[in-house]
Amino acid sequence: MSKQKALDVLKTYWGYPGFRGLQENIIAQVLSGHDTIGLLPTGGGKSICYQVPGLILPGVTLVISPLVALMSDQQKGLEDRGIKSYHFKGSYTPRKLDEAFRNIRFGEYKFAFVAPERLNSELFQEYIKHADIGLIAIDEAHCISQWGFDFRPSYLNVHILRTLKPDVPVLALTASATPRVKKDLAEALLIPNAKVFEDSIRRTNLHLHIKFTPNKERQLFRLLKRLEGTGIIYAKTRRSCESLAELLQNNGYSADYYHAGLLPDQKEQRQEAWLSNELRMIVSTTAFGMGIDKSDVNWVVHWDVPDTLEGYYQEVGRGGRGGQEASAYLLFHQQDVARIQKGITDLPDPIKALEFYSRFCSRFQIAVGTGEGTTYPFSIVALANDFSMSVPVALSYIKLLQQRGYWQFQESSQIWPALEFTSKPLQWEKLKREEEELLIQLLRLYPHAIHQPARIHLKKCAAIAMLTPAQFELRLSYFEEKGLLTYIPETSGSSITLMDPRPHKKYLYFPKSFLDSWIQSKVERAQAMLSLLKSEECIFIELSKYFGQDSNLQPCGKCSRCLHDHYPDEDKVKQLLSKGSTIDDIWFDLNCSVDELRKFG
Repeated sequence: MSKQKALDVLKTYWGYPGFRGLQENIIAQVLSGHDTIGLLPTGGGKSICYQVPGLILPGVTLVISPLVALMSDQQKGLEDRGIKSYHFKGSYTPRKLDEAFRNIRFGEYKFAFVAPERLNSELFQEYIKHADIGLIAIDEAHCISQWGFDFRPSYLNVHILRTLKPDVPVLALTASATPRVKKDLAEALLIPNAKVFEDSIRRTNLHLHIKFTPNKERQLFRLLKRLEGTGIIYAKTRRSCESLAELLQNNGYSADYYHAGLLPDQKEQRQEAWLSNELRMIVSTTAFGMGIDKSDVNWVVHWDVPDTLEGYYQEVGRGGRGGQEASAYLLFHQQDVARIQKGITDLPDPIKALEFYSRFCSRFQIAVGTGEGTTYPFSIVALANDFSMSVPVALSYIKLLQQRGYWQFQESSQIWPALEFTSKPLQWEKLKREEEELLIQLLRLYPHAIHQPARIHLKKCAAIAMLTPAQFELRLSYFEEKGLLTYIPETSGSSITLMDPRPHKKYLYFPKSFLDSWIQSKVERAQAMLSLLKSEECIFIELSKYFGQDSNLQPCGKCSRCLHDHYPDEDKVKQLLSKGSTIDDIWFDLNCSVDELRKFG
């Protein structure tokens, strides 16, 4: 296939005058029928690498991706350009599956998106075997490796596509991969001769800053006064997202939060508001930004330290995707360092994880030798309460068992109950006194519920009302019938699907090699993050070493480490102090030694 053909497709459907970086090389390799691994930085245009050849090659391009939201966004992007595509989502009867593949076979679609779990179905495999597939693309391919930061055991089954379609070229794409992950990709996908195209992780338009401060809140607000345009603030938990967004709103900033606990229409509304610049900043967990193509993100702030360097690199890479200058700030204090260090020693207990497995099976009456392929919906909050443990501990056991391959876990989109006031306090005067008092108490607890659904603590609210949780929910339903509020009960959207029949207890175990590898992976990632926080070397050099790009390392000249001022001008320091700056402010701004500053304090 000619280079000109690929360029014509690019111009026709995307309007771009030419390819960027390694896109052209990757596409040429794919069009020649060869297996290919593409490692492109976030914002490097990975999707173009399979979409352009997918439109040129005969048949349909099968895209394997781990995220439903990402597949939906990519499908929408293709449909907006007049390119028909199919997304396998939800449950499928044999009849529905037959209909989908019949449409694919007759050329109705050029792209088909599918989650890796779907490949476990023998019926699906049979249809794949006889389908006219021109290209197999694997997105977020690092998930295949146990050493990838977002390991998905279901990805291990992707190799079956090579068996089913031995003559179809395979394209594996990811934003970043360590040397160990790169090696695993070729082996796991059965593409040992694949040519690897790896772009430099360096982004010349991206200015990285890592800042220690004992007062994150003060320094965040000082930063926001200087930062222009739209941005993302990453927080570790849903609760911190909500509280930080509320703090920003109360201080006059155009901000809102985004996490997996939002309802679908809320997610869509907030995402659209941010994309259109109606909303200046979004406070989010890692759930936000994946697959979202916004070219004018001017800055990214990490309120909490990411768990891995891979996660950090992915998230800062969402700034400056349009080629404009962008800044990324990671704020940390001693508590963050302590949390990472604690994570190294406080790993989930494998024995208790196995006990959790047995208790889960007993709770759902799964007999030994049964359960294979069956999905069991549940509430993670209710399950944790039943087992007398916290939600984070329960999740750690669930995810460890998933990595071992015992089951697949699908987290709920909304696991907490929520309410939103649809009336004003003046309308409550006609209620009974105890009813009005209860609503006022709820308003005091959740004042922001006037404007949007707010997560509530059901047991706490029930105790205040001197009711059982069940009685309290009935009271909320009563208020809802009167049009006073909207109550969104806790959902049971989480689910676990057993990969194999429940084994007898004596066959339930973690192999020593698995545990050793898993522990080593956790420890190495945590230590790498600690090293980045404590190092005085150029941030991009640190990242380059981690990702195995060790040749010709030169300081970027733009990051906080390269601009490090150990010995600030005395007159400058005194001038800043006279204007009300604190020692912490100066330390933060100038990246200087605190020991040098103390003599001015």
